[in-house]
Amino acid sequence: MPPADLLGEERLRIRWQVRWSFKTKASWTRLAIPDIGRWLGRTVPEVPLSYHMTQALTGHGCFQYYLQRMGRAGSACCHHCNSDADTVNHTLFECQYWSGLREDLEGRLGHLPAVEDMSAILCGPAFEDLPLDHSVRADVLYNAEETFRIFYKMVEEILTLKEEEERARQADEA
Repeated sequence: MPPADLLGEERLRIRWQVRWSFKTKASWTRLAIPDIGRWLGRTVPEVPLSYHMTQALTGHGCFQYYLQRMGRAGSACCHHCNSDADTVNHTLFECQYWSGLREDLEGRLGHLPAVEDMSAILCGPAFEDLPLDHSVRADVLYNAEETFRIFYKMVEEILTLKEEEERARQADEA
């Protein structure tokens, strides 16, 4: 029988998951991290919550959709393509303007990256799904960490450039 404090932690995690699942806010973050248990038990190193990674996880940042909601942009439209909603999803995964910065991740995944990939990238493989053989397990974990590193680099590059462009655009408008 597990220790009582472990049972309490599991109950707490379940309550947290239920609240998380039915929350009306943070919808983007829930898409990226739908399972609190997977996030807490991730097998890749903890996500360094840099300024840009925080924007990628929350959708609060240099995205015209968000800036318009905050009264800091006149339109939610993307400045780089014909999309009517420049969201974090659009910026990271859809806008053709940033496609060159997605190439490494696309090559790693074997397909165009999408929000559906984020949980696996951010959390790594589930612990219970890891191979029992230590060398195979080490390879799986190394590959997961490398995929995360490539994703992190992509986020930092795209959002750094996007922010620089937004500052220049705002300076021109002032």
